Amino acid sequence: MTSVQFSNWLPIVLEGLGTTALTSVIAICTAVIWGCIVAMLIAFNNKILSGILRAYVSVFRNSPLLVQLFFIFYGLPFLGVTMPATVCGILGITLNEGAFIAEILRGSVKNIPKGEIEAAESLGLNRAQIIRHIIFPLSFRSSIPMITGQASIIIKDTSLFSMIMVVELTRAANVFYAKFYNTTSFYIVAVLYILLFLIVTLIGRNVEKRSKVIR
Repeated sequence: MTSVQFSNWLPIVLEGLGTTALTSVIAICTAVIWGCIVAMLIAFNNKILSGILRAYVSVFRNSPLLVQLFFIFYGLPFLGVTMPATVCGILGITLNEGAFIAEILRGSVKNIPKGEIEAAESLGLNRAQIIRHIIFPLSFRSSIPMITGQASIIIKDTSLFSMIMVVELTRAANVFYAKFYNTTSFYIVAVLYILLFLIVTLIGRNVEKRSKVIR
């Protein structure tokens, strides 16, 4: 990669890095929030609602994210719903990763000691209060390491945005390769992805450390 080639490519890779970073942050936040909502609703044990949400979790966990993105980006316009490509990408990741996070939290709920719930019931708390003050805080706290792992996956998921015409890091590398037939751009982009992963990992470890309960 010559200096001239790099200077021509630099604005594109910076745009891609900005898009990847911004969409990753937004998608991580929305996926975690949506996953928490789904997990809490399932915890109410309403047969109809829980059945619908478990079906949603199963579908989105067991189908490729790329197919989901194609459906949202190319399929929804046939139903009269049109959104910018970036919004479609964030929505796809939110629904997909939200399903995984909901399942992680649901598994954590099962590990909550029954004594905690029984103690809350003895204090007169109803089901909604128990979920809000006991079940959700405990399950979320114990799930932070796994949620951090999903956050790293979300960063990788944003590379699929290139398939729906969003200029992010992967597409920026493809643009350079298509123009100069030089693979150096992929090495640079790989390093940028690793840096993003390290940042998310450090943040996750810091959150996990701060959330630990001293017994």
